[in-house]
Amino acid sequence: MADVRIDELHSTVDTVDGAALLTPEVLDRIVQTVLGALQARERGTQALRSELDMRSIVEQQRGGER
Repeated sequence: MADVRIDELHSTVDTVDGAALLTPEVLDRIVQTVLGALQARERGTQALRSELDMRSIVEQQRGGER
């Protein structure tokens, strides 16, 4: 942390070493989390498509019975 004074202005600036935050382990965890979320989203999309297909088949059958 550093204090910076310019005439009347006073500010505190926090600095962080960005390279230290993204270790290989942290990057791996980020990638695994994102991949898991994408897989869950894809499963949800496939389930919705399957349900819509089933509804379409049921509607077609009902229409054919009349």
